[in-house]
Amino acid sequence: MINFALMISTIELVQLKAYARQDGLILGAVWIIAFACFIGSMNDASLQLGFTTGMISTPFVVYYMLRHYRDKVLTGTISYRRAFAFIAYTMTYASLLLAAATFAYFHFIDNGTFFGTLMANIKLPEVQQVFTDAGMSPKEIEEQLALVSESRPIDFAFSVLFEGIIIAVIHAALIGLLGKKKIKNQE
Repeated sequence: MINFALMISTIELVQLKAYARQDGLILGAVWIIAFACFIGSMNDASLQLGFTTGMISTPFVVYYMLRHYRDKVLTGTISYRRAFAFIAYTMTYASLLLAAATFAYFHFIDNGTFFGTLMANIKLPEVQQVFTDAGMSPKEIEEQLALVSESRPIDFAFSVLFEGIIIAVIHAALIGLLGKKKIKNQE
């Protein structure tokens, strides 16, 4: 015998994933632009605003996407579980895109520029003074940075992906509470 309740939830899950992929593509594009601004800000400080704006706007953009999905697709109601799943999927798909962009950047474009710029900045007297004032040895920071610079591009991509998934779960738990909406009692 066919369980229609299970079929409906399967169809709803497929629909949820489809909308999450679309919104994940948009969010991933925002994150890739913010990543490009971060890389560019190493040579042009005016681009740092683009990176900061991209990262700070993430919860607001995700909430807007959830609200749009809830109001336009689900006719105004969504459970916490479904809101959580939608946000987690959306941000995970965006993390996949950002991880791919990170890999592509470090594998094909960077050629050591990123860590070379960091090493040059750490050697600046004012930066070394900041480290010294914070109780850190500038020499140890340079050694640790040299170790990290030996990582492969795939290592950076996996790091971005795993951090994105962890952030997705945290955002999903919090924003899902704000976005859930139940049907009002009809009298």
